[in-house]
Amino acid sequence: MAKKVRVPQYMKTPLNNRMLNYSSYVFSGFERIAVYLVAFILGGLTGLVFYGGLFRIEEVNTAATNISDAVFFCVMGLISARFLIPMYRASSLEKRSRKLKLQFRDMLESLASSFSAGSNVLGAFSASLTDLKVQYEPNDFIVREMQQIIDGADQGIGIDVMLRDFARRSNDDDVLSFADVFEMCYRKGGNMQTIIISTHSVIGEKIAVLLEIQTKLTSNKMQHNVMSIMPIAIVMLLKATNPSFAENLASPLGIVINTVAIVIFLAAYRYGRKIVNIKI
Repeated sequence: MAKKVRVPQYMKTPLNNRMLNYSSYVFSGFERIAVYLVAFILGGLTGLVFYGGLFRIEEVNTAATNISDAVFFCVMGLISARFLIPMYRASSLEKRSRKLKLQFRDMLESLASSFSAGSNVLGAFSASLTDLKVQYEPNDFIVREMQQIIDGADQGIGIDVMLRDFARRSNDDDVLSFADVFEMCYRKGGNMQTIIISTHSVIGEKIAVLLEIQTKLTSNKMQHNVMSIMPIAIVMLLKATNPSFAENLASPLGIVINTVAIVIFLAAYRYGRKIVNIKI
């Protein structure tokens, strides 16, 4: 079995600085504990909904009932943590990627304006950094990346080299494509103004389509989340209001049916996420 290679959170730039690797998401200490506890508790409570109340005698909990409840709470909690934590990490990476993409679009827009005003390459990037500092906080992704590019140029490192490093760490197709085009135009000569304006137009339209699709899918995602919670809520309601249902659910046959239903539920949930998660 191949050993899983851990992707580093930071990577060295040509300036020998440690900058964020956007394809890696590493939890902070508090975040890891908080996410794990939430996932564990949610999974444990769900386990009690489907498997709680075994070995009751005349609707009274026995020692075996308490032990089985504790076992199922822990087992389902651990399974839930193993299932939800990767989903949380993937969701966080997706949000970060979307944020970087939007900021990169604003960078291209600023560059296009600067080139249209007749600035040279270094002047356009410097003016773009000034514009971005007005729009964003100093610690925002694009501000830090543009600052790295300018610092590299000040130390004699080509803008194309710094931009290539940013593209490598971003792992974003749009940034990688722009770095390729910019490098070719920068080294071999070309109409930089036309290249920047055309690239901004193409990427801007692509992101606009993405945002429109995401807006239209918002209600579908909400429905998907509600439908994912409904089976748990229905079983909880039936167990609370119908003693015979709760008794049948705690039988050996009920355990088998519950397990099969949970597997089908998880498969449907993952399939549903793939349907509403459209990437461009």
